[in-house]
Amino acid sequence: MDRQIVCFGIPAFEVAVARLHSPSLSTRPLAIAPLNTSRACLREVSSEAEQAGLGIGMSVEQARRVCPSLHVLSPDPSRVRTAEECLLQVVRRYAPVWEPVQPGFFVMDLTGTGRLFGPASDVAAKVQHEVLAQYRLDGVAGVGSNKLVAQTAATLIQPSELYDVRPGSEPVFMAPLSVRTLPGLQRPCMRQVLSRLDDLNLDRLGDVAESPVDALEVALGDYAGQLSRWAQGIDSLPVLPPASQPHLEEMVLLDPDEIDDYVLTGRLLDTLQRLCRMLRSQRRVCGRLSLTIRYRDHLEVTKQERVTPETCWECDLSPVVRSLFQKCMRRRIRLRAMTLSMAGLTGFAQQGVLFDARPVEEQRRQERAKKLSVALDQLHARFGEQAIRYGRSD
Repeated sequence: MDRQIVCFGIPAFEVAVARLHSPSLSTRPLAIAPLNTSRACLREVSSEAEQAGLGIGMSVEQARRVCPSLHVLSPDPSRVRTAEECLLQVVRRYAPVWEPVQPGFFVMDLTGTGRLFGPASDVAAKVQHEVLAQYRLDGVAGVGSNKLVAQTAATLIQPSELYDVRPGSEPVFMAPLSVRTLPGLQRPCMRQVLSRLDDLNLDRLGDVAESPVDALEVALGDYAGQLSRWAQGIDSLPVLPPASQPHLEEMVLLDPDEIDDYVLTGRLLDTLQRLCRMLRSQRRVCGRLSLTIRYRDHLEVTKQERVTPETCWECDLSPVVRSLFQKCMRRRIRLRAMTLSMAGLTGFAQQGVLFDARPVEEQRRQERAKKLSVALDQLHARFGEQAIRYGRSD
């Protein structure tokens, strides 16, 4: 049975949600960026802002010089979560399995649902119509035989449009596209791959597909085989439900640039506390921690470490964060940003240790730290994020 995959989403999702609540901004150039720092960068821009020459990653200061009429709004996570829940109410009606790929975008696996809802292209059109009628959000939809093709198709069209790539036509569909349209090449680790493709003048996916894999391996190494399959529209990855690919992260923007270890570790531990609180509220535990630091000269360093056993407590994860920080900090240059990520998240199981080899005093100290964390969680839940400005369970 051929797979039927639909990628549905709202382009510039946060901008679209902001305009729902402020209709007066519907025709003005609009961007989303954190406004608590002068070095903030644009994270989303409207179509009007794009036409004025603005783009994601541009600094707010530069954007306002380029487009004086630009209106910048701060991110509103609670409003975005509410809007995503509204979209999910529609998506769940048709898709037995769905996967969030980015804010406002979902990949749906409709394989085997033809007798219930009809062809995948009809379902995609229904989802578009219902979201527009119920929530006034104008979306795009890409239909294909796998996740890669469906996601790529959804990026090539404007709101209210639908792109259906029929099974068997994937190589023809992918051939004229630029290599930069591949979703998998937007990750930071792929920058070197893109640079080498530019050096080889392989600008189109058709050029990559026609190149012998042996020749690509000389230039691209282990990425050659995967890139060749992507260029032909081949992707065997399944659509994973949210619980199968949990991931939490938070970025710390430093303004001004900072080099003091005590200040930096303090900011990281504050971030860790917020992430741990989120984990406990979701009853999940962390299996891997990752830290990325960005220096003033834009060089990025990433280190990660597995957490054994998995945990959701600051007292267990703080030493791991400190260790990652020491591994990352190999240059005495000021930092501009830090990103702490949690991956390998699984459901929390209340299972005690039968024979704990730790000293009794160490066990008591950790029990006290966990009780303090729970108390801080309750205070934050009742009085908000700013209830405790200088308190941390370490």
